[in-house]
Amino acid sequence: MDVFEAMRTTRAMRRLDATRPVSDEDVWTIVEYATKAATGGNSQPVRWVVVRDADKRHRLGAIYRECWAEIGAMYRQRTPAEDTQTNRILTSADHLGEHMGEAPVLILPASKGGDASSVFPGVQNLFLAARALGLGTTLTTVHRLREGEVRAVLDIPDDVQTWAMIPVGYPTGRWGEPARRPVEDVTYWDGWRSTRPR
Repeated sequence: MDVFEAMRTTRAMRRLDATRPVSDEDVWTIVEYATKAATGGNSQPVRWVVVRDADKRHRLGAIYRECWAEIGAMYRQRTPAEDTQTNRILTSADHLGEHMGEAPVLILPASKGGDASSVFPGVQNLFLAARALGLGTTLTTVHRLREGEVRAVLDIPDDVQTWAMIPVGYPTGRWGEPARRPVEDVTYWDGWRSTRPR
């Protein structure tokens, strides 16, 4: 798949086919490409915790469900009924909240120390590699409300931070280009709010 096509069509896939397994080789591939991303000083702080065990996925799903219930309720209070786009996203996020533990694979990037600039480039590489293989992913961080419980399920030491919980599987929906503002509206040239036509 052309890299520009992958970037154009990689979007949050929150509805994954729980009955269709993801091969170990595909997991190795997407994690390998995640490790190719730049890190500060080539420090490579991220460890990629892959969760395939059904019981552990179920337990993590239960933690995630409780975290999302809290965060989702907050978003719902702030979102007017007429905001159909946001409400559609929230409905999709509600589905993930109920089914996170059913994803065939969960991947948690984790590190001792480090910062986001050495973590999230790898996460994006993982998403693009997954897209090239037809696998859906989405970025979630709400599990961090109960990160201690997540660490306990996976025997992660207290001094290791989990940056995200990423479900991986074959999507039940279609790939497509997500709605975005025109690049001309969000690109400033030589100063704040200084736009120009393309």
